[in-house]
Formats: sequence, structure tokens, C-alpha cells
Amino acid sequence: MGITRHTRIWTSAGTAALLGGLAGCSGPSEAPTGPETHQESVVNPAVPAFSEGEGEGESAGSGGEFGIDPAEAGRDPVVFLIALEVMRAHYLAGIDAFEAGDRTAGAEMFAHPISEIYIDFEPVLEARGAPLFGDTMTDASVAPYSGESDEVIAAHVADVVAAIDTASAYAPEGGMSPAGVHARVLVDLVERAALQYEVLATNPDAHEPYLDGYGFSRAARRYAGNHLERVAQVDPDLALLFGQAVTTLERAFPSATRPQHLDGDSAAMLALAAQLQQGSDALD
Repeated sequence: MGITRHTRIWTSAGTAALLGGLAGCSGPSEAPTGPETHQESVVNPAVPAFSEGEGEGESAGSGGEFGIDPAEAGRDPVVFLIALEVMRAHYLAGIDAFEAGDRTAGAEMFAHPISEIYIDFEPVLEARGAPLFGDTMTDASVAPYSGESDEVIAAHVADVVAAIDTASAYAPEGGMSPAGVHARVLVDLVERAALQYEVLATNPDAHEPYLDGYGFSRAARRYAGNHLERVAQVDPDLALLFGQAVTTLERAFPSATRPQHLDGDSAAMLALAAQLQQGSDALD
């Protein structure tokens, strides 16, 4: 099937209805009361250089915080972009939780990526010639505790998201097609969200995995809105499957505050992630 037909399928009414409006990011709204404990679960063994530990800041292999191997991130565009998107997920979840009234949890999400990811990742940015944004992240993390207005806090978060967008342009080449890179990054976000949901199945009262999973879901939605068309030009069926996955995640994580009842199926989500991984691996 040629590129012409791929493009036509992508712009068809059915596909547009399924994937339309995937792009977007929120901005927030009493001051947080203090820090809480934060944990992540092990995620996406398909990307060994970037897998989270069970606790915050645990390493995998030779990696740094969150299992990031700086050397790998410096040469692999997938690892580089996953690092950025996991940071972004924290801010998207945090600002939504803040707006929804869970201000303490939201504020803490602004601080987590600094120690968990950015400190180890900053030398990679520097080596790539990318603008550094540690100070921007710090401004966002301290704003809720400094008496700043909701509008100023939202602006700080928007600055972080914009800085992440800028840094994305400095990803290494890696010899992989844009479609292959974007598919692999997106499948990682899908799997991370699914695994957080799996944690909820065995910890019915847990809230942190829910907010983490919500963040990965939001990041996946945004990433799909910005990049999924590149995948569709090469493999429209895979792009549709990604769209279905994003929709599934949004139903599992409908809001930044955990609903009373969880109706999602983590096993089905993980099976879908595995199918997406297989399709992504087929892309060069």
C-alpha cells in the first residue's frame, strides 16, 4: 500500500473521529499542605535503558534515576524522548490534580522529575546543545509553596512544557525513521499507564499509581496528537490501534482525581501494549 493511500486513510472520517483532538495540554488553580511519598512501578522492559524501579529513583542496570542511562539517551532518540515525556507526564498530571483540588499531590508532581530524571539527564541535554531547563522546573516546583497565584503556577508549568517541547528537537538521530521513533515512544507511555493501573488492582486504596498513570495517559494523548500522523503515513492500522489505546487509557484514567470505582482491565491494556510493541518493532 503506497503513501497516497495511507494519507487518504489517515484523513478519513472514521480515523479523524477516533484520533481527532488527541493533542492538548492543560494549565491549573489554596496552597498544598506538604510532601507525600511517591512510588512508580517497573515499566516497559522493551526499552531497557529507561525502566522505572518499584520505588522512586531506583536504577535499572547502569542507568541513573528512573533507570535512565545517560550514554544511551545521548545516542538513542527513543530513550531521549521517553525521558522528556515522562517528565512531561508529571507536570500534566500535577497541574490537573492541582486544578481538581488535590493541590498537595499536584504540587509534588512538579518536584518529582527534578531528582528522578532531570539531574541525570541534564548532561545529555548539554552535550546535545539543548537549552537547559532545570531552573524552569525548580520555579514550577516551589511556586505552590511560595504563595504564588494559581495563574502564576499555571504559567510556570506551561513554561516547563514548552521547554520540554524545545528539548525534543535535540534528540539524537539514531538511524531510525521518525515513524519508528514516535511509535516506540508512544508504546512506552501506553505501557507505563497500563502497568500503573495493574498496581491499582492489587492496591485498591492507592492514589499515587493512579495519578502517575493518569499522567502517562495524558502524555500519550498529547504525544499522539503531535506525532501519530507520521506513524499513520507508514502503517495506518498501527496508528488506529494507537488511537484505540489512547481512548482506552482515557477511560481508565478519566480524571486527575481517582474515581471511586475502577472499571478498567489492566490485563487487556497490557495485551494491547504488547500488540503495539510488536507493530512498532516492525517499523525501521
